[in-house]
Amino acid sequence: MRVMLWKPGLDDGSTGELPHIGLGILANDIHKAGHEVFLADHHFDPHGTPADQLLRDGVDLVCLSLVSQEWPLPVTQRIIDLAYQLQIPVWLGDPHAHGYGDLLEADERLSKIIVGEADHAFERILASEEKRIVLERVNLFSRPDFALMLNHRKLENYPFFISRGCTHNCSFCAGTRTHGNRWRPQSLDDDLWRELDQIAEKFPNVNRLSIIDDAFTADMEHAKTFLREYLRRGYPYTLNVFNVRADQLDEELLQLMKQGGLESLAVGIESGDPAVFKLVGKGEKLEQIRWAIELMQQVGIVPWLNMVIGLPGDNFEAHRRSVDWVLDIPQPRIVQWLQYAPYRGTWSYEYFVKRGDIVDGFVPDLQGGRYELLPEYGNFSANDFSRDEKRLAQLEAYLRCQTPVLILNDDEVQQICRDHGMLDLYQAWRTNAPIRQFLKTTYDAKVRKGQLKDSERIRRLQEQL
Repeated sequence: MRVMLWKPGLDDGSTGELPHIGLGILANDIHKAGHEVFLADHHFDPHGTPADQLLRDGVDLVCLSLVSQEWPLPVTQRIIDLAYQLQIPVWLGDPHAHGYGDLLEADERLSKIIVGEADHAFERILASEEKRIVLERVNLFSRPDFALMLNHRKLENYPFFISRGCTHNCSFCAGTRTHGNRWRPQSLDDDLWRELDQIAEKFPNVNRLSIIDDAFTADMEHAKTFLREYLRRGYPYTLNVFNVRADQLDEELLQLMKQGGLESLAVGIESGDPAVFKLVGKGEKLEQIRWAIELMQQVGIVPWLNMVIGLPGDNFEAHRRSVDWVLDIPQPRIVQWLQYAPYRGTWSYEYFVKRGDIVDGFVPDLQGGRYELLPEYGNFSANDFSRDEKRLAQLEAYLRCQTPVLILNDDEVQQICRDHGMLDLYQAWRTNAPIRQFLKTTYDAKVRKGQLKDSERIRRLQEQL
């Protein structure tokens, strides 16, 4: 067969940093099974050959993996419709398939709905007569083969697993639904190092290695062993680590990360309001998180604080208490305020269904980090926190935290501030936020990578500053 693996990109042509590692693993498995396979990752590379053209060129099977917010995208539905018209079977995999698989079974355009990790499972899936296939968690790690990805030489940031899963069960988290509550470490054997050794030859433009585990530091000694050997081998890639918990850090671990070139480290806090934080169910305390942040700063790593607006128990007053908690942390720090996206199957999703704020089957919009679209409306209106209020809460949080990203939507930000009596906050933000540095370091890089369209207005602003 000729198999196409596809990851949708946004219709406006913006791009992400990383290729899809799950589809890279599946591509390797299909290739080893003797089939022709290619990965068209249009999130990573939106300027490649359009998916509809690739389908018309002739494929026998198309496989796609979606986060739930990508399911309603026009490009997603257009490609599924086209494949159905061309009588090309469509397989849909995690994580959307995991949360909504029972509802998707009725969609005649989909041939198979795959729930679970597809390592070493392609032939089994192919032979199965079931439409919805639930796979067990795997212990044997498969390697991705990004050389099977179209335009793979554009790769600059290489995604890498050291482990899968997380032993905790945060009430809103989709990760434990897709990868489970059992933490599974990868063996630090020759096979692992062989993958890293081959990066320079296969992908000469790679300059960064991103560890994308859900819980990289769940076993701190396992993480330290990897980092020590990584440093000993002298790999030239700057390290990036996606997820850590505050109660799974110590100074030695942070120092090792720092030696690997780590500049900032993300910590999921979600909310600084004690009542909302308790409903998240993280299994740690706000005091522990504050301690970990201070330790990062002592080591010279900038903490990246991930905060969420609209979780269970949240409202405008609780949100302001959360902002106050963040403001009590000394700079330097990076703060990201995201709108909560309910994922079906989590406790938080059921919380809002039972309250009547959403109906079962609700799929959130695709949001998060599109600086030129900030502030964003909330995904839904709750009885005590409307979509409009969540948008104002996000704007107020970024202004009070003096985060420069709002400058990319400055005209609308000013208008909202005029309409809602926040011009004093706006003026303080314009005076104190590091806007010049942001435009110099972040804006130009995003334009170069195609993540933003160049703006004459921003160019003039750069010159004025």
